[in-house]
Amino acid sequence: MQVLWNKDCWCVAVVMVFFCTLGFSATVRMPQFAGSFYQSDVSQLKSQVSNFLKQQPRYKLSLPLVGLIVPHAGYIYSGKTAGFAYALIKDKKIDTVFLVGRSHRTRFLGIITDDRDFWATPLGNVAIDKKLVSDLVVKPGFRVDYDIMDKEHSLEVQVPFLQCAIKGNFKIVPILVGCENKEELDLYAKYIAPFVGKQKNSILVLSTDLSHYHSDDIARKMDEKAISTIESGKFTRILEATSKGEFELCGVSAVYLGLKILSEITPIEIRFLNYSNSGDTTLDKSSVVGYVSMAIFAKEKKSLQKKEKDMLSKTQRQLLLKIARETLENYLAKKKLPELKIDDPSLLEKRGVFVTLRKKGELRGCIGTLLPQEPLANAVRSMAIQSATGDPRFPSVTLEELKDIEIEISVLTVPVKVSSPDEIVLGRDGVIVKKGFRQGVFLPQVADETGWTKEQFLSALCAHKAGLEPDAWKKPDTELYIFQAEVFSEHDF
Repeated sequence: MQVLWNKDCWCVAVVMVFFCTLGFSATVRMPQFAGSFYQSDVSQLKSQVSNFLKQQPRYKLSLPLVGLIVPHAGYIYSGKTAGFAYALIKDKKIDTVFLVGRSHRTRFLGIITDDRDFWATPLGNVAIDKKLVSDLVVKPGFRVDYDIMDKEHSLEVQVPFLQCAIKGNFKIVPILVGCENKEELDLYAKYIAPFVGKQKNSILVLSTDLSHYHSDDIARKMDEKAISTIESGKFTRILEATSKGEFELCGVSAVYLGLKILSEITPIEIRFLNYSNSGDTTLDKSSVVGYVSMAIFAKEKKSLQKKEKDMLSKTQRQLLLKIARETLENYLAKKKLPELKIDDPSLLEKRGVFVTLRKKGELRGCIGTLLPQEPLANAVRSMAIQSATGDPRFPSVTLEELKDIEIEISVLTVPVKVSSPDEIVLGRDGVIVKKGFRQGVFLPQVADETGWTKEQFLSALCAHKAGLEPDAWKKPDTELYIFQAEVFSEHDF
């Protein structure tokens, strides 16, 4: 094979490389974007990426790292931000990297992957996990298309970072998405997740940039909203918000698919690492592109039994109840909220929480959030207002009746998927049932208040909360999640 090389690019006549001494021929995807998105000179590329990898990680790896969200612009613009992510895997042993990106130039249904032997960069060849790819392409919607893959930069630009960061040899599995259809992406995630779960020392790299061609101030506001939404773990919300133009991710389907794959395997936690935009390099703030790097960790599955160290103190409980009461008093009286000053770290942790209102013992409102989306103290305030004014089962609470209402707060652990109803312990566990777009939840205290058996509990949850058949919980396509709650009310004090 003849390769024409200069300092700007590689020009390739064919993609067949012959290894005569080894007695076989190998197919190679040659670099398409060396000399444009990143340096084509070996020494300059090594030096540039090595400098990017000197960024100091914000987190010690106390939790298993399972994924990275990284930008894919030219290195002079986004390389430093990408370096904050790749620094987390510097000198780590990783065997398989799943590269997930969104096609920029072609819309298509399904997933495109690559069954060639290697991807080349100026730094050398990286092997494709052909066995894994061959198992994937037999799944509905998966196929190989060299033409579309070779025109896409968002995956290729990650490879030199991986070559410089990872210790030893590794293989890649390229995954290129062509649409943003949620149902389609959910299906592909279910196909891919078992393969990811079986790979030891694997990681997902999700490639995306943020907003495009807005002024710096507008871009930063949009990008901040995008980052906070990703951090919250609201996967579906990412797709909805980008479709409505609330913020922009050119790789939104890649991010959604990757997070969905990982969440099928383990509870995950997403943490922000670094943000920049092209204006930081060009100094032109009139039209910029945003970049972010984030880390995705596998949460440790905590013991389902409550631990004393995880409990809130009496003082902390009383303060949360006071916040809820004062919030309702001020909001119902004048639609204004008192200033919230909290310095207790436990009350500033993001937690899921429900606020329940009872009037003379009868339910008057109950609304909450299952996932940790905002600091506990703020969440109590938000859910108190929602319970009083937003529960569709009741009219809004009035200021006059507030004196007759008792406030109860349930602070939640992160929901964990269970494989069987046998794992559910009534009175200890709250339960979420999910099938398709339908979902329902019962708090742990429902079992104690009703005296139901487990079958009655789950049947009522399906029928009355999720709008499903009463026996839906018995079917294999219905998902069950459990969580625990620390419950306390004004009555306790």
